[in-house]
Amino acid sequence: MRMVRWALLGLLLSSSPGVTAEYPWEEQPASRWTRDFSHSARDNRVPLPTTQLDQERIGEKTTVHDLFDRWVLKESVHVGRGTHFTEVTKDCKGKIELDFALTATQWQNRARRKRYYRSIDRLVIKVGRQLLADFGKQLSGREKAAFMRALHALAWQESLWQHSIRYKNWFFVVLSGSSYNALDDWGITQVARSHGHPDQLLNQRFFASKGYCSIGSTLYYGFMEYYLIYMDARSLPCNDTAMDKLIGAYNQYASGFSYCHDEFSGDEAYRSYQIGAMTGFGNHYKNRTWLRKMK
Repeated sequence: MRMVRWALLGLLLSSSPGVTAEYPWEEQPASRWTRDFSHSARDNRVPLPTTQLDQERIGEKTTVHDLFDRWVLKESVHVGRGTHFTEVTKDCKGKIELDFALTATQWQNRARRKRYYRSIDRLVIKVGRQLLADFGKQLSGREKAAFMRALHALAWQESLWQHSIRYKNWFFVVLSGSSYNALDDWGITQVARSHGHPDQLLNQRFFASKGYCSIGSTLYYGFMEYYLIYMDARSLPCNDTAMDKLIGAYNQYASGFSYCHDEFSGDEAYRSYQIGAMTGFGNHYKNRTWLRKMK
């Protein structure tokens, strides 16, 4: 599973604690993404666990800069839905969408999995349309259709359309497990929490609003990042075709290196990451990989 949102700028800033970058999505009001997009039943009536999670022996826990615990869960718990997670049961009480936080038993039911993927498909469309409406319906025709398709590919590339899982009465949000971002990237669109240093937090308004608790909120926020990047990438001379614009925007979204589809880092390892991420995004876009899961 590819769930990587490296931030090259974070590497440059990591030696200067307290320095933060400003991005246009950080200036947006939380009311944009905290709306109820899914209309799913929430976890209000699910009783809180009465035992300690450590006693369940379901994985290994690492504390990250005293901010949260990162869990590497056993296969029997995640059953292929990621590896790294953070436990959010109390933190997200009343906000977790039960239709999108399935137990291992639910996930292993083929009909239930198919229903899950079809629900995600509808949610991506709904959130994408609302996003475009919120920002003035600036895309239309073929460009709008291509952008909406790119949103499907982006969410698939980042997390294979996974966000939350449930174990008994505990709930977890998926994290990136292999990122330059030492504080990890959260949820279905892998919203970055930090540049890589605990004093260099990113997307503070999103995390303060607990947007990561809801798959709809995380989709909106990640899509908003991509949209605002795309609106710059689409006007650059380095991006000629419609596909160039989409991939150029994803290059910036995933790597933070460039808005152009053909500009790469001189660092061999980072360049390899960029090429892999952009190729994966492009292949998912062209092949509509997610459709296989919906049949």
